Amino acid sequence: MNTDVDDIVRSLAPDPGPGLTPGAREMLTQIMDDAAPLQKPLKKRRRWAVALPIAATVAAWALPTFLTASPAAAALDVKEEGDHYVIEVKDLYAKPEVYESRLRGLGLKVSLKVVPVSPSFVGEISTDTPGWKEGPFPYADKIKTIDRPEQCGRYRQCPIGVTIAKDFTAQADILLGREGRPGEEYQASAGLHDDGEPLHCQPFYNRPVSEVRERLKELGVSVREYAVKRPGERGEDAQVTASVPDSMYVMGGGLASYGTADLVVSETPMDGELLRTILGKEGCGS
Repeated sequence: MNTDVDDIVRSLAPDPGPGLTPGAREMLTQIMDDAAPLQKPLKKRRRWAVALPIAATVAAWALPTFLTASPAAAALDVKEEGDHYVIEVKDLYAKPEVYESRLRGLGLKVSLKVVPVSPSFVGEISTDTPGWKEGPFPYADKIKTIDRPEQCGRYRQCPIGVTIAKDFTAQADILLGREGRPGEEYQASAGLHDDGEPLHCQPFYNRPVSEVRERLKELGVSVREYAVKRPGERGEDAQVTASVPDSMYVMGGGLASYGTADLVVSETPMDGELLRTILGKEGCGS
């Protein structure tokens, strides 16, 4: 399934922030500029704002929902803390109307969708507001993500939710990232090299396709498509194909859906000095 270059660049290069290293940004600027299209989700991919945590107690998140609660109350656990609401999503698969019903009951004109994303975007927030131009999350002073313990997803089920100021009166349509399930295509994904993604700090740049494909297979990930970058070719002119020679070099890529990835490849390797700079700035060594 093909799409245009901007979609894949956006999906692999979210806005700069604490969750994205300088090396990652440089790699995406210098390599993914010429990367080919890889996939087209049902909705256009968006840049996701880096999560802005606030203080909240883990013990409060762990409180169970009463069995007699309405569907809306069961889907969202709402607590008041000072001048804001702490809202944890208890049912990650409820319909958006169920979430909205609860939020409207609090006097908030906010709609909420919880969508599948690649691992490094789980728990992060973005906006689905029509007319919003990509850039920093526009409501960062009023809507933030809740705190999440370190190593989320490895040993425990980590909370996903938002805090919303009680005096927030604007209309907002927001997205929250959750783990994907088999068969689900990600609505946002980071590069394979990013922290939390399958090949973080693993030597896959400039490696043969056969080697990277085998490593991904060991991690339970298959390659869905390849974007072939050729010298002097603009990204939008690159070819998307289901197979390439095993000897081609891997230049980058990202998860496309649960258990699948797309790779950017080339017949020639990346410049060695650039590669050392990228790896050095990511703190991954050479």
